[in-house]
Amino acid sequence: MTPLMLVFAVFCCVSGGPYGLEPLVGEAGPGLALLLIALMPIVWALPDALTTCELAPALPVEGGYIVWVKRALGPFAGFLNAWWTWIYTLVDAALYPVLFTTYLSSFLSLFFGFDGLEQPAARWATTMAVIAAFTWLNIRGTRLVGKTSTAFAFALIVPFLALVLIGLARMAFDPQPIVREFTSGGQTLQAGLASGMAIVMWNYLGWDALSTIAEEVEEPAKAYPRALLIGVPLVFAVYFFPTLVGLAYFPNTEDWAEGAWPAIGQAVGGPGLGVALNVAGLISPIALFTASLLASSRVPFVMAEDGFLPKGLVAIHPVFGTPWRAILLHGVIYALLAHKSFLELIELNVIMYSAALFLESLTLFVLRVKEPGLHRPFKVPGGLWGVGLVAVLPVSVACVMVGVSIVEEGWEAQWSSAVALASGPLAFWLARLAARAKPGWFC
Repeated sequence: MTPLMLVFAVFCCVSGGPYGLEPLVGEAGPGLALLLIALMPIVWALPDALTTCELAPALPVEGGYIVWVKRALGPFAGFLNAWWTWIYTLVDAALYPVLFTTYLSSFLSLFFGFDGLEQPAARWATTMAVIAAFTWLNIRGTRLVGKTSTAFAFALIVPFLALVLIGLARMAFDPQPIVREFTSGGQTLQAGLASGMAIVMWNYLGWDALSTIAEEVEEPAKAYPRALLIGVPLVFAVYFFPTLVGLAYFPNTEDWAEGAWPAIGQAVGGPGLGVALNVAGLISPIALFTASLLASSRVPFVMAEDGFLPKGLVAIHPVFGTPWRAILLHGVIYALLAHKSFLELIELNVIMYSAALFLESLTLFVLRVKEPGLHRPFKVPGGLWGVGLVAVLPVSVACVMVGVSIVEEGWEAQWSSAVALASGPLAFWLARLAARAKPGWFC
């Protein structure tokens, strides 16, 4: 993968456009939504991106963040990092083919009057076809995924760029109020934060994901800092400005729900722009799925190398040079999960990601102390104080999110996250037992 391809692969892996961000306005309110979109890149996204900017070029190996954490904190912490990340990426990515089928069904029904995908068998077959096609694309090679992600990124960015330009031009001649209320429906700031923080944090996570393919990237020392430091402002712009313009011409916060962008586009630029955003809505889940599969499939590959999964998963395809069995394993898991309905899993994903991010941030600090001589083509500025700030900021944000969630919803809302986190130490223990019982089956 070339450095330019990595820029767009990061965009597809993290964002895929502002689809999924719409409920933020309805849940938090217009003013708070814009504030969170502007604030989270600084306190949540940028620290993660800076950690990856330093560690990916310093340790450009397959497995990325798993190898960093294991090197700094030991095999147990490395396993936890891999396990927690693997869980949230599996559940997250499995939803994208289902979302594609849902959007395709709505598109065909709305514009062509075709309701065939409303049948469960047809929906399942379409979802399986999407999983099979893009699993095969990943097996065919990282460069091919990079080219595909580049095309997807342009197809996603251009309609939203048109929305912003048309909206700003209209506002220049006919100014409209943008923020009519700070929170939604007169709710308290605390309630707005409880509803909104997880949504916006979820839309800004994943900056470390593609560190797992560092051995498959050209000039990683230059590619990762460039891709990530371009990626953060690019994703911010794709989120902030369409939301800003959309609020001027689509002011009813109750209508800001998942799938609202085509209606917002029509309100700003007419039916043509609405259709363009509908088509982009079909591309977004595919772009996210393809890039997420590329990143997450390297996790079982590295876990197998470390002896925690069957050693057969380390097999490299003789023609394409990809870990084809690990990729195929993910495709099978996604197919098994595809029958599930779309559940509200954003908060669980953010908490699992935050736990893994805490270990990576701690790794950044520990390696600065333990290995000051490690060659670092990019260094987080500010010495240990700068590294400490990068480590503390995202963890603090996650703690605030969990705190306001507990205050608003009670401890019961966190039981699934607690179980998922506890599964890490349990899986480590079981993997150790299995390795002793069948030493030839594991590495």
